[in-house]
Amino acid sequence: MLRIGIIGAGMMGGTHASAYANIDGVELVGLADARIEAAQKLAAEHGARSYASLEELMEAENPDIIDICLPTDLHKAHVLYAASCGKHVFCEKPIAMSVEDALEMTEACRAAGVTFMIGHALRFSPDYQMAKRIVEDGKLGTVGTVRMIREGAPPGWSAWFKDKSRSGGVIVDLGIHELDWLQSAFGEPQRVYAKIAEEGLPGEHAFVSIRMKSGVIAHLTASWALPDGFRSFLELAGTEGVLKLDSDDHKPIAVTRKGNGAGADAELPSSSWESPLSRSPYEVELRHFVDCVRTGTEPLITGADAARSLALALAAVRSAQTGEVITFE
Repeated sequence: MLRIGIIGAGMMGGTHASAYANIDGVELVGLADARIEAAQKLAAEHGARSYASLEELMEAENPDIIDICLPTDLHKAHVLYAASCGKHVFCEKPIAMSVEDALEMTEACRAAGVTFMIGHALRFSPDYQMAKRIVEDGKLGTVGTVRMIREGAPPGWSAWFKDKSRSGGVIVDLGIHELDWLQSAFGEPQRVYAKIAEEGLPGEHAFVSIRMKSGVIAHLTASWALPDGFRSFLELAGTEGVLKLDSDDHKPIAVTRKGNGAGADAELPSSSWESPLSRSPYEVELRHFVDCVRTGTEPLITGADAARSLALALAAVRSAQTGEVITFE
């Protein structure tokens, strides 16, 4: 039985706690948060014990795994401490506030011989997994353009999101979902250009254009400027067809391929694909992480992977600040 300790009793801490309840062979033994009342409430819901700090949790429970669900600027210190105690570490995205910190965290976990994984949950979402598989199988031919949208209302449940020195802003915190998936599907970026609008809006609204070394041209809209609600969208256009995923559509996954003079809908591989509603991507990624801890295998998303995604997000922010195109070596 693997013993789990979660640090952070906010929305993501609650999401992870619920996910662990569905995974065999693990026990959530403790929840820590400086807001002790929040820790007590969430711990009581899951039959765990509450603590005011990770140090207290570690001393009392001696968990095998530490799951970090804290604001981004707190990730580094807690990852380094957990690794120094010889604990396996799962950390929510984005990995850190700088690439240098991300690499230091990754090296610390490697040196300690512990499993380290970052929670880029989009890679575990069945619809995005399917989109990647369709690309890899060549069903769209050569993909030329990618359009991505992730937008919602400002995250008003916690003020730290509004402090860019803590969250990195909408591109680093929200848009990094798509930037991570984009690199996993199409490789390394060549250059990036971005604009961010804030004046007169309830939150940041960003446009990011990326040219990949593979030749793919991608466009991302990342926004906290909707009055209410949420939407995600993906469109892949290739020489043999177009794939669209739209959370607002009654048919959220559609693939149209070239036919005899007219578009022809491709059959979706129902036998190998599960509904996006069947299991939470957070549960799927945590199940994967637990399996990696048990078997000693490398996670799908390593610290180095997360550092690359962060590098692209930070380059987009730098482009928006300077007005310049940022080119990667």
